Amino acid sequence: MIDEVTRDILERLPSSYLHLPTYAVGIISRVSRIKELMCFGLDDVQIVGIWGMAGIGKTTLAKAAFNKFSHRFEGTSFLENFRDYFKKPEGKFHLQKKLLSDILRRRDDAVFNNMDHAVKQRFRNKRVLVVIDDVEDVVQLHSVAIHLSCFGPGSRIIITTRNKHLLEQLGVVNIYSPKELNADESLDLVSWHAFKESEPPEEFLQLSKNLVEYCGGLPLAMEVLGAFLYKRSVPEWKSTLESLKRIPDDNIQAKLQISFDGLNALQKDIFLDISCFFIGMDKDYVGCILHGCKLDPGIGLSVLKERCLITVHDNRLMMHDLLRDMGRYIVQGTSRSNCETWSRLWDRDHVIDVLANYSGTDATEGLSLKAEVTAVENFEAKAFSNLRKLRLLQLSHVALNGSYENFPKGLQWLCWLGFPEESFPINLHLRSLVVMDMQKSNLKRLWNDQKPHVPLKELKYLDLSHSIHLIETPDFSYLPNLEKLLLINCQSLVKVHKSIQVLQGSLILLNLSGCIKLGELPLELYTLKSLETLILSGCSHIERLDDALGELESLTTLKADHTAITQIPSSSYKLKKLKELSLHGCKELWKDRHYTNSDESSQVALLRPLSLAGLNSLKTLRLGCCNLTDELVPENLGSLSSLEELDLQGNSFRNLQTDFAGLLSLQILKLDNCSELRSMFSLPKKVRSLYARNCTVLERTPELKECSVLQSLHLTNCYNLVETPGLEELKMVRVIHMEMCNSIPYTDRERIMQGGAVGSSGGIFVPGSSLPDWVNFKNGTRSISFTVPDPTLNFDLIGFTVWTTYVSQQDDVMSACTPNITLKNQTKGDIWSRNPATEHIRMYLEKHIWQGHFSNEDFLLETGDQVEVSVDFGDEVTILETGLTLAYREVTEVPNEQLTEIDDEVPNEQPAETDDEVDYEVLIDESQRRPPRKVGMGLKTVLGAFGLLAFIVVLGKHGSPLRRHNHLRRNKIEKDKEKDATVHIFSFLDY
Repeated sequence: MIDEVTRDILERLPSSYLHLPTYAVGIISRVSRIKELMCFGLDDVQIVGIWGMAGIGKTTLAKAAFNKFSHRFEGTSFLENFRDYFKKPEGKFHLQKKLLSDILRRRDDAVFNNMDHAVKQRFRNKRVLVVIDDVEDVVQLHSVAIHLSCFGPGSRIIITTRNKHLLEQLGVVNIYSPKELNADESLDLVSWHAFKESEPPEEFLQLSKNLVEYCGGLPLAMEVLGAFLYKRSVPEWKSTLESLKRIPDDNIQAKLQISFDGLNALQKDIFLDISCFFIGMDKDYVGCILHGCKLDPGIGLSVLKERCLITVHDNRLMMHDLLRDMGRYIVQGTSRSNCETWSRLWDRDHVIDVLANYSGTDATEGLSLKAEVTAVENFEAKAFSNLRKLRLLQLSHVALNGSYENFPKGLQWLCWLGFPEESFPINLHLRSLVVMDMQKSNLKRLWNDQKPHVPLKELKYLDLSHSIHLIETPDFSYLPNLEKLLLINCQSLVKVHKSIQVLQGSLILLNLSGCIKLGELPLELYTLKSLETLILSGCSHIERLDDALGELESLTTLKADHTAITQIPSSSYKLKKLKELSLHGCKELWKDRHYTNSDESSQVALLRPLSLAGLNSLKTLRLGCCNLTDELVPENLGSLSSLEELDLQGNSFRNLQTDFAGLLSLQILKLDNCSELRSMFSLPKKVRSLYARNCTVLERTPELKECSVLQSLHLTNCYNLVETPGLEELKMVRVIHMEMCNSIPYTDRERIMQGGAVGSSGGIFVPGSSLPDWVNFKNGTRSISFTVPDPTLNFDLIGFTVWTTYVSQQDDVMSACTPNITLKNQTKGDIWSRNPATEHIRMYLEKHIWQGHFSNEDFLLETGDQVEVSVDFGDEVTILETGLTLAYREVTEVPNEQLTEIDDEVPNEQPAETDDEVDYEVLIDESQRRPPRKVGMGLKTVLGAFGLLAFIVVLGKHGSPLRRHNHLRRNKIEKDKEKDATVHIFSFLDY
């Protein structure tokens, strides 16, 4: 009887704590992200996805979240290594049995006669937490009979996977993608594994940093290699690091290769091509090559991205260094020393060896040889004769001698940087070529009098940019299917061949920027019905565009910056698809040179405004430095309802009378360097970034409180600016630059800083020599230390505000150093580095104040934590004083049956950035954005008219005091405020 009771009690006890790595660096902040995605308080069943590359720490994070939140649920189960178990003969039974026994806390197998039915029915009324670790595809889940309908209201399912498409198939909205550890976290993790302490010994410091660089923030790599190097000598460390350059670690390799093994044959080829040749290249460029190789890049690149084998940044293909090394290691196969048998050759020494010894084989599909810029490598063309299956060839500063008769005829990509000849060899057969990239060549003409034997019908992409001797374009009748033509900075180009009309159904991009001798465009160019992008910027001799411009019916982008163009043709109203028009630096734009004064025989210029009629799709308009005066500002500027970015910087208008209030799509307005600007009629209500730097006579901005979504304001060097009405009322502003705005009264500057104390996470920059009086905790160095107090009032710590005064020996110069804020939680051993949302600091001889707010969601500071915060603006900037205040939120007690998780409520999403231009000072990383919430019972319903107050609370002797440095300074006013225990209310958070 006692045994039965004991067994029953044990079965009803909570699930056992899952073991975590001893040194789980950075896990706390990442668990806080998971908490946000769990949406506690909502009664529907939700899935949270943790998606990332192998070794990034998905399982560790899922275990930590499981340990943290298990107590909230009636039943829990952690199905580890789901993919591996599923592939075993009894895998399905094992997984179902574990799920049922974990949640029901029963060990009697006889109860589950029909496992599928039991999984589907037994949990319908239970609030459960289930973690399914390492799922490969949705079929696995369905086979085990796991579905959302299996679980009761309020249940949460966490799925870890390398495959984002799996989560998309399941309709998962809340997906967290863990990022690599930063440099400080990485060094910390390496130190714990290699030395069992938080910092490496001095003699190992540089070696440890080298190891961190090699691992690229991947926790798995740092754990494996750190443990391997434990108690090893300096020579052993050096030998290991040198060896890793040639041969990856087997344990890391095996883990990473799982994702590669799950690809099909075409996708594997794409991955290997990228790892050997295409890292850092434009995605569309590479896609064109891969499409020519019939590798189906449309789906292939998507799959690689979903499996975390590649990433795309600024449309460039990127790959983690360890994945790159894995790909190249796979190419080498078992023949490490026999490079002639490899399918791809990328290493300079290996390539030279193959070409010098004429030892190439049919096995090689791709070859890259990049010689030093100062020394051209010379080889015989016949060295390529045995590379008959070659499809990818990249050469840089290489000269080939002899006949090309036996050169590989199946090339699909030829990239030959610095091609040395004046024309292309006629006996070089390129009938399969898809992409020809001949930048910085010595070409005068693509072909001389002799033309190729057959048209290059497969050629889609031709780049002859920076070929400064090129005189004319090729005869396009031999390139009938060309889609993209780039002739950037071809300074000798004087002629575009009239045969370009044969491309009217194919050419979508023509880039002639920097062709300074090109005086006119052939009329045939205006027949290109498919042309989407025309770039003429820097063609300083082009004075006119033909009135047939309106016939370019597909045109979406027209850039003609710094040209001699005097007018946009009247037919431009036909350009219904035009989204971007850039005429920056066109100083003659307003002159009608065909106007003749009746009293004079000579032609004179008549000034008239640019007409923008009919351009209803225009999203970006750049008219900077165009000699615009008050009379020449386009009259219909305010009618461009789709306009998102407007650049009017560097012009001469004094009173900008355009009514921007009606431009509800306008998000970016640039008025920098308008040195005569005195007044503006209005501002766009939806503007997010306003630039008016160096507007030296501007005294007052328009009313700003209507600009409710303004996120960045740039008023640097507006010396006469006196008033910015409504700025202190804005709560979304993240960056405010007001350097050298000395005419603004200091009391107004203080109000701006008070108004921005909670919302301005990026920073406020204002003139000033001392920190405001309400900043009670100050230190005369670049750092400040404190112990997080236990407030006697019912407050939650939501963040802190850092203040600093700074000065420089430079005046009105941007610093070369990116500013950095470092927080060390000495109690927990965490180290955080943050860059304020500004790339660089503008330095001045006069003293300035910077203020920035940081959310505690990033740092998870708790009562009793001993913390040091330091500010680093670079060697050229001197930090004079540092201050800090803590930001608290009042917590109101609400009955459990009414509460919907107050600490999980979040503000609404910020508006998305435009595609055309991103203001990098206010950019929020997608991985840190909160997901859209399904709104249940909001706090307004719960708290009624009481709302939520956001307090900046200065706790002196109120509760546990902040621990100061011995040299921490406090003035008499500060002491009086401490005695009075004053609570300053700076703003309200409306939830």
